[in-house]
Amino acid sequence: MVWNHFGELAARPRPSGLEEDVRTYIIAWAEDNGLKCYRDTIGNLVVKVPGRGAGETAPTGILQGHLDMVAEKNSDSDHCFETDPIALRIKGDRLLATGTTLGADNGIGVAISLSAGEGLFPDHPPLELLFTIDEETGMSGARELDARYLSGQRLINLDAEEEGILYVGCAGGVDSVVRVPLKRQPATAGDLTVEVSLRGLKGGHSGLDIHRNRGNAMRLLSRALLRLERDGAAWQLIDFNGGSKRNAIPREATARLRVRGEMASRVPGLLTHYLAELKALHADAEGDWSLGFDVETQDQSPVICDADARRLLGFIYTAPNGVLTMSSAIPGLVESSCNLGVLRTEETHAEIILCSRSSNPAALAMIPDQIAAQAHAFGLVARQQAAYPGWQPDMASDMLKITRRVFAALADQEPVVTAIHAGLECGLLKETLPDCDMISFGPTIHHAHSPDEEVSIASVGVVTKQVGALLHALCTA
Repeated sequence: MVWNHFGELAARPRPSGLEEDVRTYIIAWAEDNGLKCYRDTIGNLVVKVPGRGAGETAPTGILQGHLDMVAEKNSDSDHCFETDPIALRIKGDRLLATGTTLGADNGIGVAISLSAGEGLFPDHPPLELLFTIDEETGMSGARELDARYLSGQRLINLDAEEEGILYVGCAGGVDSVVRVPLKRQPATAGDLTVEVSLRGLKGGHSGLDIHRNRGNAMRLLSRALLRLERDGAAWQLIDFNGGSKRNAIPREATARLRVRGEMASRVPGLLTHYLAELKALHADAEGDWSLGFDVETQDQSPVICDADARRLLGFIYTAPNGVLTMSSAIPGLVESSCNLGVLRTEETHAEIILCSRSSNPAALAMIPDQIAAQAHAFGLVARQQAAYPGWQPDMASDMLKITRRVFAALADQEPVVTAIHAGLECGLLKETLPDCDMISFGPTIHHAHSPDEEVSIASVGVVTKQVGALLHALCTA
């Protein structure tokens, strides 16, 4: 039942902001099952499910997940996220997509909720299935949730990505956008246009994978370009683009340059040398990635003036990126981080988006200020957007006690209880539903937010069983 629903979700486009097809599917599913379904103004759905078995008269519970997925693909993929279904494939115990993100984040959570509403579990309290929109780009669904459709005071968020771990807190986040004005001038006659591309990094989730020392394609390519100039291969910049989502570690970046004809032959050898140096920075975390070089003999694009090009590269190379501080309260947990996420160069300007996270509210306020100060040093301006609060742990929570007991009985060992360095919607939901007791867990998903995303099939089975056992426990707790 769970996999049938996931297949239906994968067949429908659902990048952030384009959830209408999957929303239509859920509304029709609710009607087919005789369930009341409510849509609030922004587009969230709440499906009301009567209690079953021992839970018919129990207090109402909420199962929550988000409808959208990160739309990330390999550069050689012609997949269109607005129209094409996700091409699923199985490799051993893993379900993957083909050249794109899978959407297990958070399609698996949605599929489990739908299965619960369809009668998968014999005993459960009355349920409100809450499906939010736009979690991956701004959490506007959770931010603008209309609470009048919800009465439950116990919420299970199914958007976590490591089986056996109970999450009771999460980081808050804020995005910073830096705009770089660009003046252009005609290209010098006789110079060659070359494209330098960095491809093949692992990328990953900018919260869950930020501590894994994975390379940031924009940062690494900026270093290579600065080294070219230092080693005598002077260039003028046409454009520089990298990353695709502010909450995904950039896997690829490309720069187009104008290089004097007599110097162009030196560039491939220099790049080969730089690649060995750059790989040493991430030898424990990356696989086979490359710096490519192509000559475009017919291109005569105007170039960015030198001062603006150096400002752009200087900021990219020095901006905060990666782990900033570790938590002193929870061993092994990242407290604060920043991801240099997206760079786009247009005719008159470039735009850089950075995603900052922290479980410390004071630090979360400080990181954007640091970015703004760094931008100011290069004569640039940074603005903040899309801030969301963290979810502060409550170790005395009744939901934690009940869930802990259920997990321990199923696995014959105590579950790990921690916070997560990612932005769960629980922080925003807690502001709207202050009396709601919340817990978060989910199946093992690797490489979320990247085309290598995969979910363990066996883990989905385990988590489905955990949800059923927890709902059974909530019938009488």
